[in-house]
Amino acid sequence: MQITAYDHVGLRVVDRARSLVFYESLGFVLDAPHSNERALELVATGGVRINLILNGETPPDGRNVLMDVDARWPGYTHAAFVVDRLDALLAWAAARGVPITEGPVDWGRRRTCFLRDPDGNVLEFNELTPAATAHTLVTGNKNYSSWSMRAWMLMKFAGVPFEEAGVLLYRPGSREAVKRLGGETGLAPVLLAGDHAIWDTLAIFEYVAELNPAVWPRDQLARARARSWCGEVHAGFNHLRAAMPANVRGRNRKAEITPEVEADIARAAHIWSQAGGEDGPWLFGAFSGADVMFAPVAARFVTYGVQLDGRAREYHQALLAHPLSREWAALGQTEADVIPDAELPEA
Repeated sequence: MQITAYDHVGLRVVDRARSLVFYESLGFVLDAPHSNERALELVATGGVRINLILNGETPPDGRNVLMDVDARWPGYTHAAFVVDRLDALLAWAAARGVPITEGPVDWGRRRTCFLRDPDGNVLEFNELTPAATAHTLVTGNKNYSSWSMRAWMLMKFAGVPFEEAGVLLYRPGSREAVKRLGGETGLAPVLLAGDHAIWDTLAIFEYVAELNPAVWPRDQLARARARSWCGEVHAGFNHLRAAMPANVRGRNRKAEITPEVEADIARAAHIWSQAGGEDGPWLFGAFSGADVMFAPVAARFVTYGVQLDGRAREYHQALLAHPLSREWAALGQTEADVIPDAELPEA
């Protein structure tokens, strides 16, 4: 027998409705098919599960027998959860008048605080400190390398410190230079995490998401949709890419708009028309890796004068105005290198 994962923690509660309100406000959702009159199974983003055991009795003095009496009885003293942002948890507690019983405390690998549920059960919340791995991002020309733009924006957005190693692309020896830095295909970008190389953009996204879960939406189904759209960009939009070479500083360039290119443009516009939510104007409300993936597409549309309407147009303008998009474009403007094949004539 080998233990392969942690399944759930059980918490004894007194009032079913009161506990449901509390834990649902923390982001847990009732898993009704796996609940019954004796226990409720709840699941949070990322698959974290708890069981609320519905046989608690209110103690006469209101104290938790494991935590609040002088005699220290054996037993499970608390449940500990990982959160993406401890400050958000603290704001949640302040807004609902839930006292923080201890913390925040910085333990080095994690930052922690404690609070209690309505039954006095102690809950611990931890924001993990990113590993102190040295990161180097191998990028191509900022004016021409759309995939480098994605990885660079992602690292900046996720707050992962990195050094940058630039390689001028599409010239003799470019691929060999990238390979010497660890990229097995010779293509940029490549993320070096210590001695380990990650040379595929989707793999870079997943690696960075493990350092900062904010890369993906919190909701499980939204995360799946975000990954689907990112996979679509990664593997598709080939007609658009071929007709409109990345050229951040280019303007009023003329591309051959075939029916296939029109279909790619329409697909991007359809996705962008779904942007916006309670948390903000982006594809999933809050800014995420899905928006990063589409940033070079937005830049291409400026270069080649693609016109959009309605919500897609608003999203396009917002993405271009994002500070990271603007910073990358400004860096591209300063480059003197020219790749002739990417310099289509003006319209």
